[in-house]
Amino acid sequence: MIQQRILITGGTGFIGQALINRWLAQSAAVTVLSRRPAWVQRRWGGVVKAVSGLEQLSGEFDVLVNLAGEGIADKRWSRARKQALRDSRIALTRDLAAWASRSGQRFRVVLSGSAIGYYGGYSGGEDTPHSEQEAPGSDFAAQLCVDWEAAAEPLRPLAERFLILRTGVVLGVHGGMLKRLWLPFSLGLGGVIGNGQQNLSWIHLQDYCRAVDFLLSNSADKTLSGVVNMTAPVPVTNGGFTQTLARQLQRPALFPMPEYVAKLLFGEMSELLLKGQDVRPQRLRELGFNYDFADIDTALKDIVRHW
Repeated sequence: MIQQRILITGGTGFIGQALINRWLAQSAAVTVLSRRPAWVQRRWGGVVKAVSGLEQLSGEFDVLVNLAGEGIADKRWSRARKQALRDSRIALTRDLAAWASRSGQRFRVVLSGSAIGYYGGYSGGEDTPHSEQEAPGSDFAAQLCVDWEAAAEPLRPLAERFLILRTGVVLGVHGGMLKRLWLPFSLGLGGVIGNGQQNLSWIHLQDYCRAVDFLLSNSADKTLSGVVNMTAPVPVTNGGFTQTLARQLQRPALFPMPEYVAKLLFGEMSELLLKGQDVRPQRLRELGFNYDFADIDTALKDIVRHW
């Protein structure tokens, strides 16, 4: 079996680390483009190659997975923060595409990141299911995704298969959104945000990694290209998610965050909390991908058990 050569950006993040662990178990040769190469070396004991700049890359790669990007909900959206969010996604992706063209790369598969924020944010009552064919929204998060995807387009002719991954909220142990919620919910201090009717389109980390492997595998449709929604089959409302997490933790959830408090605390970024998207993984379902965790109750039960 030929060793698969994978280049990943965003490899030090919650999703990236899980993917790298999975690929190493499959004996892949993994290279990470990171601002923290020394951390990467320590994290994987030197097994993973780490570079801090594109000029340090050499040789050819079979697979490119581009997931880099500052956390969109990590800080309040000042003008400087918005620019940092754009640079970490759009500018990096443009540089990555220019390097790939310049160095003569010809990938078997390119997976380039995006997010379900592409579809815009909706209050619960105005939301409808969004498949991969839906038009983009018009808010900041949507425009960020539109521009991020456009920056990746020069990679399309350099790959046998070129895929955009519009990722939902990834749920897993000790990371992602749940890492922030775990302490307050464990103390019984959780609660619904706003009216609780906004949709949360999510996916279990294990299913996300399995879906990536599925898309990279030789068994995937060789003609498959374009956008793939990386979400579970059915979203959950914020209220439903709150009730389910509290029940799995066997704690009450009696401390709601009213809309005005969210806006006061987070400013424009409160849109991420007060609005949502009903996003459906039409492409994955058509391809026959089977989920280990298709409903939120099963997913959170598994995560609570392994936390």
